[in-house]
This record gives sequence, C-alpha cells and structure tokens, in this order.
Amino acid sequence: MKRNTNFSPEQLLTNIDARLLLSLQRLSDMLKAMQWEQARMLGITPLQLQILLFVGYHPPVVNKAASIASELQVSRPTISDAVGSLVSKGLLEMHADKRDRRSYSLVLTGTGMQLMKQASEYMGQLKDLLDKKPEQEKNNLYHSVYSIITGLLTADKGGVQRMCFNCAHYNGNKKRQHECLFLKKSLLSAELQLDCSYHSTLS
Repeated sequence: MKRNTNFSPEQLLTNIDARLLLSLQRLSDMLKAMQWEQARMLGITPLQLQILLFVGYHPPVVNKAASIASELQVSRPTISDAVGSLVSKGLLEMHADKRDRRSYSLVLTGTGMQLMKQASEYMGQLKDLLDKKPEQEKNNLYHSVYSIITGLLTADKGGVQRMCFNCAHYNGNKKRQHECLFLKKSLLSAELQLDCSYHSTLS
C-alpha cells in the first residue's frame, strides 16, 4: 500500500495542512526562480544579489563577512568568494574597522548602489499583488507567516533573526500582547519585526 505524504494527491485532496505545505513550497520555488532571473540579468549570482541587498540596507556593524555568512546561512569561505568577486567588479569596498584593523566592513560603491536598487526589483510583481490585498488580510497573513518562522527557529538553524520574540526589548506573551521596551509602546501582531535595527540579543 502506497504511503500518503504531504505532497501526495490523496493528501492534497483532503488535508489543508498538506495544501498549505505545498503552496509554501511553490511560493518559495517561484521566488527563487525570480531571484535567479534578476541575478542573471544583472550579471551576478543569486548569492551576490543577496549580499548586495543585505549590505545596502544594513549598517556597517553587521556588514562583515562572518555576520553575512550567518545571516544567509552559508559557509564563510562561500561568502568570502562571493564578496571577493563583488569587490573585483567594483560593486563593494572593504573598509577597515577603526577599532579592529583585522576586521572589515563591506560598503557599496556608487555602482553597487545602483545595482542594488535594480536587484530588489525581482520582488516587484509580488509587491503589486500585495498592494491589492485588503489591509486586514495582509495583517492576518503576516501574523501567520511570522508565527511559522518563529516556530522553525532553533539554535542551529534559521540564521540570524533580529525578531521581536528573541529581543531583550520584547515584553509580552508572544500571542496577543506585545510591547517594545525600547520604543516604549505596545505593538500589534502585524507590527512585530523580522529585522529590527533596535534589536538587542538576549543574554
């Protein structure tokens, strides 16, 4: 007897969890394909595209090879190779840390900044679709996705996540009551952050 799996037609007909799992997989595959196509058009690799986007939107303190490797969940040598290629293409510069000469922060060049803006365009079609959704539907969707990401996070996977639930400034029950002690305000579930610049690691 053939065993049903979450991707079997039998399960998909009768099980909402199976349909959700497949839909999330399909969405992930489509976003990866869009990212690959955008990277190809720009003459870079998908990993290099991710690095440009990360460096362009984060401060120098986290724009270091080791930090980015952890963020993107790839090995340090892989990041170093990708960064080296971006530097040779004139898209990134390495700036020495004034407090530690052995450490370098990555900074976009003018050309890198222009390319970074183009790199983010692969999400445009998805953004257009979301723009048409009612606000409450978007809030509910965000809360669901946020809770799924939170549930998947463990100490050995998930990369670096500057999320409310693992922040020293968070106060609440992780269900309906949320408060940011840094901003001194209550938060709606739809306001919980995935990548917060005020994040403080729990000690």
